[in-house]
Amino acid sequence: MIELVLVYCLATDPIRCLDQREVREAVASPIACAMMAQTYAQDYLDGHPRLRLQGWRCEVDRPRESPA
Repeated sequence: MIELVLVYCLATDPIRCLDQREVREAVASPIACAMMAQTYAQDYLDGHPRLRLQGWRCEVDRPRESPA
């Protein structure tokens, strides 16, 4: 499974960041993941104006980490 992970930080405090995993639909390839990254990032930012995009990555077959 390929999963898009967007990293957002508070615009007023760039040290406070969070990973937002996009699970809207199955991603067929790393290239498809990279192509949709900007669109999904902008959609999320439209609803969260206090955040800014720090970066993104496509993870392949990486299990989700459970909270401690």
